[in-house]
Amino acid sequence: MCDGSCRKSNRIRYEIDSERILTLKTSDFSEVFLFLRSMKIEALYQLFTLSSGVCTDTRKVKPGSLFIALKGENFNGNKFALKAIDQGCSAAIVDEPIAESHPQIHTVQNGLSCLQELAHFHRKKLNAHVIGITGSNGKTTSKELAFEVLSKKFKTFATPGNFNNHIGLPLTLLETPLDTEVLLLEMGDSKRGDILELCEISDPDFGYITNIGKDHIGGFGTMEANIAAKKELFDYLKDTKKPAFLQENDELLHSISEGLETISIPLGSPLKIETGSTFLKYTTDNNSYTTHLVGSYNILNIQFAVSLGRYLQVAENDIHMAVCNYQPSNNRSQLIETPHKNQLILDAYNANPSSVELALQSMLGLDHPNKVVILGDMLELGSISTHEHGQIVKMVCESSIEKAFFVGSHYKEHENTDALFFANKKELVLYLEENPISSSLILLKGSRGIALETLKELI
Repeated sequence: MCDGSCRKSNRIRYEIDSERILTLKTSDFSEVFLFLRSMKIEALYQLFTLSSGVCTDTRKVKPGSLFIALKGENFNGNKFALKAIDQGCSAAIVDEPIAESHPQIHTVQNGLSCLQELAHFHRKKLNAHVIGITGSNGKTTSKELAFEVLSKKFKTFATPGNFNNHIGLPLTLLETPLDTEVLLLEMGDSKRGDILELCEISDPDFGYITNIGKDHIGGFGTMEANIAAKKELFDYLKDTKKPAFLQENDELLHSISEGLETISIPLGSPLKIETGSTFLKYTTDNNSYTTHLVGSYNILNIQFAVSLGRYLQVAENDIHMAVCNYQPSNNRSQLIETPHKNQLILDAYNANPSSVELALQSMLGLDHPNKVVILGDMLELGSISTHEHGQIVKMVCESSIEKAFFVGSHYKEHENTDALFFANKKELVLYLEENPISSSLILLKGSRGIALETLKELI
């Protein structure tokens, strides 16, 4: 309950703001409500500016941080608000009645909405180019390459890891320093409306869709719904009269870009792949460059980073130096030399039919006598799962790949004598311990839930 001092504080605030409230039309209650809500966010934003940052997990508390309680199916942050303060948080924002008279507890209607509104409020204070990046494959690599390129000229900030959803993106915004000149925001989606929500929070100045493939079909339901979901970025940019970067040879993306201002990729001299090397090499303007990336499909990610750098007038030499110095991590397009004298292409962060097909095509184009693939189930495919797993099995078994291992119940539905099939990773581990692979080029790719990256110690 609020004591007299609290009521006095509220009265003082009302007196301060009453003149502004009375300038609104008294019949327009919605306008009054929006004004009062904005005042609430302004007050909470002051708490944020006085804090050392936002925290939503008491296991990661930093002294002086602002704790915001979030709720989900299996957790309730409100229960940890007092613990957060005990651990050093300057204040806590909750959406349940938790110690209401506590001077460091502030109650809002919804903790998640508060987080998102604070992030949007902070975004409006940024004087930066905000670039939204979404797509089925290549979001993170495109973002990281662009970050390396733009950091050569600008104070640049970007989504850490894959903080790309309705919680991660607001947290990224609130971590962005006010003197940032370019902000790269990765936008993930698993259903209709996700990208629009992220756009409304972050208000991007530019956008880029890497591609649209068969990802999260289990959530979208159909490929058409997936296309419509990604198109939300283009629709938002069109409504706000902002441009999008567009790969010139992507017919699907061109078909959904009508009425949108576009910046064509490649911008300037095109990039051409040099064949015959495991690491991706490219030429442009008669100069040759060698990257630390594997997979010819990464040329599109590089083209975006190069084009963005050229558009924002980063020096050409700096652009290519940044691309060539970029070291992939997090199990994405990494080339590792293993103790068994294998070359391992570690691309096991995630997998969908589009990305697996691209990885296989790239693998087939490499010059090596002993090619091996270890593929884990592609998850979240819904009704198309059986068909798509069957297509990948067929593609591999009809190719020149010497040996193939398929892991998971979805692939095992298509078991045949041309490859080895395992119901789970444990079965494969037992097999590899008895039958080690050596002197081979190995592609390791599967969905995050299969966690194939743990096999690298065996191969």
